[in-house]
Amino acid sequence: MKLPPGVLKYLIIGQTIIPIFFNFTIPLTLGLITFWNQPTVVTWALDKGAVADFIGTCYLLPAITCLIATPIVRSQVASGVVSQVPVEHLPRLLLFYQGGLIWRATKWGLTGLTLLSAPVFFTFTLLADETIPTVTFLVVKILFAVFFGCVVTPLI
Repeated sequence: MKLPPGVLKYLIIGQTIIPIFFNFTIPLTLGLITFWNQPTVVTWALDKGAVADFIGTCYLLPAITCLIATPIVRSQVASGVVSQVPVEHLPRLLLFYQGGLIWRATKWGLTGLTLLSAPVFFTFTLLADETIPTVTFLVVKILFAVFFGCVVTPLI
């Protein structure tokens, strides 16, 4: 895939480094607000449980990223900050995600949920006890969000 000039730099800075900051600070802040007064996080609880939190992240992170990034990128393309990648240069898989903003966000969220729910369940089943120390949970959640965001954001 041949990218127009400046797109690689744009993807590295605007679609990777900046999202790392947000995908670090938002889960940290929400995690501290939600779980900090608890010494441990219950693994399998539906309300404030580790697995439920991760499954929610699998859907919400790509959906919200799409809702935020799409208007920003469209504005930057329109103003000439970055060149648009021609549709014929996009991988076929990404053509599925074309459409209106809400529909695109829904498709990205469902893709994240579909691809990552089973690995999340499998990992927690193998490695987690009934509870997880809060600090451990927050570190794993932040690393998950940062990595997932680095993969998802440039694709959107």
